[in-house]
Amino acid sequence: MKFLRLYKNDQVFRIALGIAIVVIGYIASVFYSKMQQLDASVERIATSSQTQLELEKLLSIITHYETYLRSYIITKDEAYLKNRFLDRGEIELNFVELKRLTANSPSMTRSLDSLKVMLDKRFDLFRETLTLARVRNADKQMLNDKLLESTAYTIQMRDHVYRAIDREAKKLKKLNDEHQFGLNDSMVSAFLLVILSLLVLLLSFNRVSSDIYQLQKANDELKFLNQAFNNAEKVANFGHWKLNLTTNAYTFSENFYRLLGIDPDSPEATPENIATFIHPEDFESAAKAHEESLKTFASTSVVLRYVLPDGKTKYINSVGSFMQNSKGDQIKVGVNYDITEPYLKNIELEHNNRHLKAVNEELESFNNIVSHDLQEPLRKIQMFISRIQEKEDGVLSEQGKDYFGKIYASANRMQTLMIDLVNYTRTIKGDKTFVKTNFSSLLEQVAQELSINVEEKQGSLTFENLPTIKAIPFQIEQLFINLITNSLKYSKENVPPKIRIAGVKITEPETIQDKVVTDRQFCKIVVSDNGIGFRQEYAEKIFVLFHRLETDVKYAGTGLGLAICKKIIENHNGYITVKSKPGKGTDFSIYLPKT
Repeated sequence: MKFLRLYKNDQVFRIALGIAIVVIGYIASVFYSKMQQLDASVERIATSSQTQLELEKLLSIITHYETYLRSYIITKDEAYLKNRFLDRGEIELNFVELKRLTANSPSMTRSLDSLKVMLDKRFDLFRETLTLARVRNADKQMLNDKLLESTAYTIQMRDHVYRAIDREAKKLKKLNDEHQFGLNDSMVSAFLLVILSLLVLLLSFNRVSSDIYQLQKANDELKFLNQAFNNAEKVANFGHWKLNLTTNAYTFSENFYRLLGIDPDSPEATPENIATFIHPEDFESAAKAHEESLKTFASTSVVLRYVLPDGKTKYINSVGSFMQNSKGDQIKVGVNYDITEPYLKNIELEHNNRHLKAVNEELESFNNIVSHDLQEPLRKIQMFISRIQEKEDGVLSEQGKDYFGKIYASANRMQTLMIDLVNYTRTIKGDKTFVKTNFSSLLEQVAQELSINVEEKQGSLTFENLPTIKAIPFQIEQLFINLITNSLKYSKENVPPKIRIAGVKITEPETIQDKVVTDRQFCKIVVSDNGIGFRQEYAEKIFVLFHRLETDVKYAGTGLGLAICKKIIENHNGYITVKSKPGKGTDFSIYLPKT
């Protein structure tokens, strides 16, 4: 596995390939040197063989000359002579060839010099013997002595030649041995060269095949990514473009043209036509921003309008930045987003916000009217009704007293309604600063504030295990005031109300409005009473603004108290639920985030 990792490492493979090429080059140079040596060896062997041949040929000529001379002495036939002993041309040519062949051998040169002297001497003996043989009545003894001398000298010369031939033979054997060794060495070098070349070729072929496979795989992956990117452009409704600052060539994606409402394959889909789609009022500012970015290499982000062939207008957010390609060319890469829908919605939202701001201002004005202008005449109505009841009670008929009682009750109900409206408005528009709040301390204040109401009902109010978390204090205070007041209002007749407010641990995750609520995230507070209760089917309706349950008329209400409670809980990103049974009381569960 380690070898495979090294083999796949490009740098390691290049180094190994370089070393292999150097080794192959070295072996090739050694092989070439060996072949040169073999050529020289073959030439030396041929020279040595030719030298032996020429020496033997020289010796053969001398032997033949001696035979011809003896034949002449015996037969006196001039045909055996033919100027052989007067013309040394053939031997001279032979001797010149020997000189050439042994030019690089000092020992053979010296041997040939000695042989030359011996040849001169031998030809002198030939001529002397021939002269004696031609004399009539020559002294036979002298002729025999001369023949014996010639024979002895021939033997001496032959021995000299044989010694030279023997030396050449030994030299030839040595050359043959060296040639064979060189040949074997060359074969080994050639074998190593072939094996190493094949190994490098196989490894290179395998690596090239692997690289081609990886390249093909990467190319396929690139095609897939390109297709995926094109599909992503279609889905996300954007297109991209590039500008090569070196070649000044623009490139646009297919979906870029689709954003303009033209087919990428149509004749209109050319870089030259892009500028014609820009709205005339936006062209100058867009071109200026683009030209300035090309000078400073600063990123750009412009919103401009494109007029489509069908006359529709699209709002496009064009974002561009700079980068370098592998050649070092500066490339500006841009992305054009179709923001027509969100842009128009944003304009609509801004319009709605302005309208909402105006409505809020009107609501604030209404709140001020309710808080001050409407309550003042209502207080006067209540005051005058009280005075009439005190001073004119004796003169009023029973029916008149009943009318004034109903008027007074309606005025009180109207005052309560206005107070609840002001409180509801405060939950929407009031200060929403979260501070660390001790719920136990806050409930002590609420209990003190409502103590008279509780005593009138002869009821009891208890609270325990309440948390300390970040909250909006005045809203939490209003929350508990409304819940406690609600429990007192809907208490059973002749049964002292018991109201208990306690912090409860969430032992198991609870699901509220598709949201999983856990003890780690939320704290739970339960407000319980023993009041008249209601059917569970109304659990959602009681939190609706101005909605009241169909209860006895003696249970008066505005339908705002619990709606205010829900709004306060929403302001705290919490939840409020209720469980109740007629005659069994009611449990309000409050979930508030711990952080």
